[in-house]
Amino acid sequence: MPASTFLKAQHSSFVYELNYKPISDSIKSDKIVFYLDIKNKESLFRSDKFRRSDSLRIKRGLGNGFDMEYNNKQLYVYKNPTSHEILKYVFVPLIYAIYVIPINEELHWTILEEKKKIGNYSCQKAEVDYGGRKWIAWFTSEIPMQEGPYIFHGLPGLIVKIFDEKLNYDFELNQVMDFKWGGLYTENFQKKISWEDFQKLQKNFYDEPLAMINKSDVISYDEVGNATKTNFKEMKENVQKRIREKNNPIELNHKVEFK
Repeated sequence: MPASTFLKAQHSSFVYELNYKPISDSIKSDKIVFYLDIKNKESLFRSDKFRRSDSLRIKRGLGNGFDMEYNNKQLYVYKNPTSHEILKYVFVPLIYAIYVIPINEELHWTILEEKKKIGNYSCQKAEVDYGGRKWIAWFTSEIPMQEGPYIFHGLPGLIVKIFDEKLNYDFELNQVMDFKWGGLYTENFQKKISWEDFQKLQKNFYDEPLAMINKSDVISYDEVGNATKTNFKEMKENVQKRIREKNNPIELNHKVEFK
């Protein structure tokens, strides 16, 4: 790769599509578009929704808010190879608190001889264990950056495709764009937490998902539009049901079992 092209790649946005299963034994999968923005070696991986929200926060001081649950859309990771820092962001529903989990687990890649073409890129196969899952990656030395989606990094080329062996998560590069923003616009966080802290946050939210809601401000309506009494018990059960139905975290070794 010419030096000018490589330097340009260091200020690029790599657009990945994630196909994932909300439940591991489901035949149904969902899709989310993610951006890996790289500027001056630092990178930020986040969904299109979070990326637009971060941009709005910079422009008007307020983003779009968080979802009502912890889920796979919360794959938001900052990487800084200079300081060897990888931070997984945690967005706490309702209270709008932002924490980060330092990712200290090392990636011990095995690079294999197998090669194939993916899109316009000549790729080589590699494997790694992370988060209680075995991952298969295809990287290209045509873009000599040790980067990839989510926390994945460290191969001698950009990761074009990576998926776990059970196909619960499948990231694939589908577009490369110039990164034209003035900065990465990373969300500010309040503090660093551990995986155990994150599990407690999830359990607490599952047990009382409506704890932070001022119930006197909640108005419900019947089918014809008339105000009616809100069934908070049913609302709580519906939130808990959605949480259980999306309980297939990418870090399977830190999964919380909800009942």
